[in-house]
Amino acid sequence: MSNEIKSDKQHLGDIASEEVSLQQQAIERERSNRKEHGLLKVLLSFMGSMELAISLFVIIGIASIIGTILQQNQDYNTYIIKFGPFWFEVFRSMELFDIYSSWWFVLLLGFLLASTATCIYRYTPTIIREWRQFRLNISSKSLKLMHSSSSWSSQISPDETAQFIQEKLSNGGYQSRQKNEQGVITIAAKKGAINRLGYLFTHGAIIVICLSALYDGNFNLKLREVAGQLKPETRDLFASQVPDISRLKAHENHAFRGNASIPEGSTTGLVFLQMRNGYLVQELPFNISLNDFRIEHYESGMPKSFESDVVIEDKETGEQISKTIEVNHPLIYKDFAIYQASFDDGGSVMDIQAWPLSATEQDSKPFNIEPFKQVVGEKKLIQTPDGDYKLELAEFKKSNVQPNPKAGTGENERKFKNMGPSLTFRIRDSSGQAQEFINYLNPSAQEGRFFFLSGVRSTAAEPFRYLFIPADDDISLKRFFDFRALLSDSVQMKRIAEKTAAMSLQSAGTPNSEMVTQMAVVMQRLAELFNQGGFDLVLNDINDKVPEDRRKEVSDSYFKVLQTILGTVYLEVLQGEGVDIENNITPAQERYYDDLVNTMGVVSNYKAPFYLQVKSFEHKEASGFQITKSPGKDLVYLGCVLLCIGIVLMFYVAHKRIWIIITPAAEDESGSHLVVAGSGDRHQKEFAMEFKALSQLLDKQFSKSG
Repeated sequence: MSNEIKSDKQHLGDIASEEVSLQQQAIERERSNRKEHGLLKVLLSFMGSMELAISLFVIIGIASIIGTILQQNQDYNTYIIKFGPFWFEVFRSMELFDIYSSWWFVLLLGFLLASTATCIYRYTPTIIREWRQFRLNISSKSLKLMHSSSSWSSQISPDETAQFIQEKLSNGGYQSRQKNEQGVITIAAKKGAINRLGYLFTHGAIIVICLSALYDGNFNLKLREVAGQLKPETRDLFASQVPDISRLKAHENHAFRGNASIPEGSTTGLVFLQMRNGYLVQELPFNISLNDFRIEHYESGMPKSFESDVVIEDKETGEQISKTIEVNHPLIYKDFAIYQASFDDGGSVMDIQAWPLSATEQDSKPFNIEPFKQVVGEKKLIQTPDGDYKLELAEFKKSNVQPNPKAGTGENERKFKNMGPSLTFRIRDSSGQAQEFINYLNPSAQEGRFFFLSGVRSTAAEPFRYLFIPADDDISLKRFFDFRALLSDSVQMKRIAEKTAAMSLQSAGTPNSEMVTQMAVVMQRLAELFNQGGFDLVLNDINDKVPEDRRKEVSDSYFKVLQTILGTVYLEVLQGEGVDIENNITPAQERYYDDLVNTMGVVSNYKAPFYLQVKSFEHKEASGFQITKSPGKDLVYLGCVLLCIGIVLMFYVAHKRIWIIITPAAEDESGSHLVVAGSGDRHQKEFAMEFKALSQLLDKQFSKSG
């Protein structure tokens, strides 16, 4: 029981020794100040409260996580495709697509800045006082109640005892002060008081980083937009056509992050700043010229590394520097950082032939008679019998590496295959509706035969649905489109149908002119339906006109007639190629017919008035740069240094105090008595070991007393 009482007394002694935390002292003073000064002190108490600071940190942290996961400042159409119209509107109203410049995020940073500044204002006087005070007004009774406490008797005078102890404390790194009242000497020593500066360093770091974020943000652009001085451009214009209200001069914007795509051999002196559903043109004080762009790929086709050889020319001085920019190795020029961010097509020139796919009467030549050239990124109006269409070339890839599903497990087996070049484009009708296509320039081998692949989709969120067009003996598309053109030629189809009907009835032994005419009409009509919608349209026509109990019988007959007329048309196409159809049809040409009919059966789902074939191309690459100007980054570096110093001081430097009270011995005795006690604000085990070492040192010089 006595040990428990002693432990309680020691605990009370720790409290009585004035070893209260810095925040507890400030809270007590604040309570008294509230009564004296009212609303101002209440406001300061709220702004400097730990609860407010933690709440702000949590909210800003969550917002930063969202801003990291959700790619910022993208085109609104990208977000609509990704999230759908409903969630797009929800996220847009919360400004999640530009979090770091949103009014609520800036407001949070401002609150955090004010709260941190208030904390420094409130606690700095206490920190200074705590740093300067040695607490010499302490009683022997309080020392004895401390957890780390002991007493000794000395045979030497109090002054000599004090001198000895101060010397030992100084050797241990302690600063000490001494007070002598009526012969009683009090020594107060401390070390590690510098850890109090950790509070100021960490809070100062927060202020510096918040100032940097506010300075480097583009909230000022939003204020200018509200004031009517700036307006993001939403139209697809050339940079030279963008009006002045959507342009920023070279020295007009102190901080920004923009993008520039520069084709090889080209020069630019501006970047584009994405701003919600529009953009701003930011002029630069220098020009960037791209001399060469190089890229290396892994076996899987993923980019391994890419770099650009650029020349920077200052617009004012004419100074030029040549540098190579690599990924993660930006070029720092004055206050600007130029990063190698991406790569794209730089305006490759496509030599294109357009084959008609309409089921109306036409020939197999392209709509504009001669093959035409078009640059990737440009648009072209193409007139067809079905109306005018706008052709938009979106992207050209020189190689398309994909996993090889037929690869084995052997070391020499190729895990990937290159599909060759591809062209992605959109065909937009007069109402503005567009279909997106991807055409592979080289035919792909499928079960020993070659097919030209073309994918189609209505939106970017859908996967491509592929059309396989068989390649003929010359690995070309000519035979397929000759066949389709012949099906669309009503004059020729009437002749072929009459000839086929006569031959069929003659072989059946019923050569009746009226029956020949009727069968020819049926054949031509079935061929027309098949040309327009494949087997599905033929079947739907039968279901609409034939009673249910006779549909199977009629379907079988009609499809036999259809196969007959299609076979005759195919022979006509072969004969036009110079093939001896009586004796020289090869197994490959027979298989081609099956593939041809299968493709014709689904080509109506392709939903395009023509098929684009790239005959040749001139590849041109472009390098994508991200150019930033962020003068506040130096403040961030300073804030990080302050934060690291503050954390080290707060968590790894302990504030330790030791008190010694030396009283003279009784009049009938010589020497003195001393009581030694100490405490540390953290790392209690470390302080206990240090106090034990001090006690052992005193044991050698003095004798222990009760």
